[in-house]
Amino acid sequence: CLAFDISGFRLGYGGGYYDNTITFLKKKKHKFISIAIAFDDQKVKSVIHNNYDQRIDYILTEKKLYRSK
Repeated sequence: CLAFDISGFRLGYGGGYYDNTITFLKKKKHKFISIAIAFDDQKVKSVIHNNYDQRIDYILTEKKLYRSK
């Protein structure tokens, strides 16, 4: 992830692979927890997102474990 916000949205590299995978797993009713790994300095106030973007449940940094709000 390039950046993330505390709402659980992240800015990726533009391929949509993670969002597509999360959408697929949700449609299959697969139970899972999503976790992104980032540096705390990558946290921003807000990540611009649309209907295709999926929230991450947790973001783990070297300083803290963030839970999406």
